[in-house]
Amino acid sequence: MKKQKEHVTQGNQKTKKQKNNSQNLDFLYGNQGGYILLTEELDIILNLPKLTTEVFNVILDDRTLDKLSTGDILEKYEHFTERQLGIINKYIHGHLYDKNTLFVSDLIDCANWNNIESVTIFNFCLDTIKKRRTLPMVLSAIMYVFEHMRISQSIFVVPVLERVINNKTYYQNCQIIAAFCLFRITMNPKYLQIIKELVSIDKDLHNVLTNKMLLMDYNCNKRCFFYGNEDFI
Repeated sequence: MKKQKEHVTQGNQKTKKQKNNSQNLDFLYGNQGGYILLTEELDIILNLPKLTTEVFNVILDDRTLDKLSTGDILEKYEHFTERQLGIINKYIHGHLYDKNTLFVSDLIDCANWNNIESVTIFNFCLDTIKKRRTLPMVLSAIMYVFEHMRISQSIFVVPVLERVINNKTYYQNCQIIAAFCLFRITMNPKYLQIIKELVSIDKDLHNVLTNKMLLMDYNCNKRCFFYGNEDFI
């Protein structure tokens, strides 16, 4: 009898917990569009062990949430299913040229962190670096290109990244990340020297590099190499 009672109590607690979780997500519904998530609301979503189809569809519905809120979720949520990532892939491709550059930066980061391979996204990122769009976009683009490039692509990735470090009017945040990527690709000590020079000019750049390095996977193929050399290190 006691075991049966415990079972009923546990069942009631589970039902109550599910009900509370459902109530906690009420903020997602009934909005007329452009709703900006509060920090607490964003945290509730990010801490969900899974997103139901209904919640996932609301998040990707441009008529519901503000784009930056959608971008925050796509960039930071860690438990997307393979099916959801397939839908996100299409969503990213459909929004790469959105006017909100912070939103696009989040989309690129989402593709990067979730290892979404795409020639379209890769080429878009290269173009973003060349055209020196906004700082967040360029940083995200550099990291996506570095993480997803293939050896055969280094022949045109290296010159693009060199343009970043050689252009004195470029963002220094981007320059130090580009120099790090070039050093990892080529193992040429001149890029390490550039990193040291940038840090000597602005100590905060050391934190920028450290923070970004912690996010990097050091190329999705888990390898770095000499530019123009078939030997890996």
